[in-house]
Amino acid sequence: MAQYTNSAGEPLAVQEERKEYGKEKPKAKDTARLIWASKPRREPSAKDLEFQTAEEVYPNIVDLEDKKLSSFVPEEKEISEQPNRLIWGDNLLVMQALLAQGYEGQIDLIYIDPPFNTGENFNFKNEIKIGEKEYEKELPIAERLTYTDTWSRGKDSFLDMLYPRLQLLHKLLSDNGSFFIHVDVKIGPYVRILLDELFGEANFQNEIVWYYYNKLHDSRKKILPKAFDVIYYYVKNKKSDYTYHRLEEKRDKPVKKLKYKKVGGVIQNVRGEDGKVETYVRDMRTVDNVWRLRCLQPANKKEWIDFATQKPVDLIEKILRLASNEGDLVLDVFDGTGTTAIACERQKRRWILSDISKTAIQITRSRLVKENSNPFIIQNLGNYQRQLIYAREIKIKEMYDIILKIYGATPRKDWHGFGISKEDNKTLIYVCEPDRPMTGRKAIELAKAAKTADGKGYKKLVILAWDYEYDFDDIYKRLAKSARKGVVKDVEFKIIPSDVYKYLRSTKVGDLELANKITFYQKPYLRLSEPQTKSINPNEVKVEIKIERYVVMDIPVKDESKRPEIEKMLHKNFANMIDYWTVDWDYDGKVFKSTWQAIKNRKSSDPVPVLADTVLKKGKKYTIAVRVVDVFGNDASMTKEINLR
Repeated sequence: MAQYTNSAGEPLAVQEERKEYGKEKPKAKDTARLIWASKPRREPSAKDLEFQTAEEVYPNIVDLEDKKLSSFVPEEKEISEQPNRLIWGDNLLVMQALLAQGYEGQIDLIYIDPPFNTGENFNFKNEIKIGEKEYEKELPIAERLTYTDTWSRGKDSFLDMLYPRLQLLHKLLSDNGSFFIHVDVKIGPYVRILLDELFGEANFQNEIVWYYYNKLHDSRKKILPKAFDVIYYYVKNKKSDYTYHRLEEKRDKPVKKLKYKKVGGVIQNVRGEDGKVETYVRDMRTVDNVWRLRCLQPANKKEWIDFATQKPVDLIEKILRLASNEGDLVLDVFDGTGTTAIACERQKRRWILSDISKTAIQITRSRLVKENSNPFIIQNLGNYQRQLIYAREIKIKEMYDIILKIYGATPRKDWHGFGISKEDNKTLIYVCEPDRPMTGRKAIELAKAAKTADGKGYKKLVILAWDYEYDFDDIYKRLAKSARKGVVKDVEFKIIPSDVYKYLRSTKVGDLELANKITFYQKPYLRLSEPQTKSINPNEVKVEIKIERYVVMDIPVKDESKRPEIEKMLHKNFANMIDYWTVDWDYDGKVFKSTWQAIKNRKSSDPVPVLADTVLKKGKKYTIAVRVVDVFGNDASMTKEINLR
């Protein structure tokens, strides 16, 4: 449905549109549309952003129950030239990047399940298990950002979020493609009007009702219990040869049907030798738009991962069977827990998934590895921090000062990127560039500068970085030893939290209250053993590597009184902190190829094993890279060299 434009061809503001709408002829056709005060006036365009591959994952998981390490040779699995992709980032930017890279009209099926609850909807549990006990972690604001921003102005802000994303999804969908969006009874009617505007009412296929018959209801509420969600089903072009497969399922009770035949153009009943009308038993029925499928609950131990809005895999599988073929490309930009990817793996579809939450990416990766999926890649957007800063209409130069103020420092006008701590004027603070990791060599340069700055020097240096290079701790330690007294001894390395994005335009920047609200956590410490080798034949060597220590300096737990208890437990067994760790046995310095994984069982108190092994061929040098992700979402990486010549 076309939007009204002014004489310059620009979309009309809401007030202008209402005025123009009132001028229409009383009997005009299909003029209904959804308008709200902040409805976006321009369609988002493609953005030439690069995807950076952070990890290639070749599922090869440790068998935790039998305590056996996996053993296949990595070369047995090869990644596709068009691999399945798990992308971390704001889906608005992700889709704009996909369009710029030639994905317009290339997606065969789109399924999305956007957040549609009001208020702060965390979805992911705050509780984490460390040893035998559960603790509530302090979630970063970014984990809640999508939901709080989405509902800050009720339906208006939700529609602000959804409308431009639907525009991009429509562009990405192929001419023969199908689109499915999962909504509830509260927001559904509004979304339906938007879909008619963007996809065209003629391309509406049906309203699928998912009836979850097994949901437990609170009988104390004075309201009819809700027992279904709605999935709107559209095609890109109903005049095209869009994909559609009639679905059948077993009847609860088989029924008898009369047999018919055509005689001389007339349909007659088929009669047997005894003269009686013959029948046949039909135990299948064609699937209609009411789908009776269970909802997930804690009792579903194999699938349930404690995610409030988690959907069952068989629901998504049914959608895939209905409107796609094997080998088709499926897109889901509100990933959640990776259910769409699991369904695609089982139905032999290709997939691209995206989510703004690192927790979502972490859970999806773990589920796919446990599923023993096909190899896939994990990506993010190049210069992602820079793009998010620009999205808040902040210049990069301003960003340094803002982050210093959020941290609780006074920016220096004479020294770009530096500030002085408000609590201690002998502490120098530095903010790293938003599009590159902090290197050990750069940190040494800063420590040297801090030692002599302003003639008297500073006693302490705090480095705030978005990311750190591989082996940062070892490199810095080695260079600092060489520099000896030429560097500041007291140096802290901290991570800039994604929470800062929310406050880049805040009038509270610089307030002590805000500085106390956002925590810049120290980067975790990882120590590996030297690789151990044992020759098993003239051409091969068994190689072992072990995590000797993993330390989280700042534990983001909500109840501070629990911190000593957790620290004591981790001192006894640091592996309780590790959620996932993986090894690339032949790291090329560019892309991390995950060919061995150990994943914590979230329902068990058992820690992950800290020893990994594999078989490598003799005759070359290897760089072994290890990546560790803890239960709080922190990650650390390190490499070790081994010469098998």
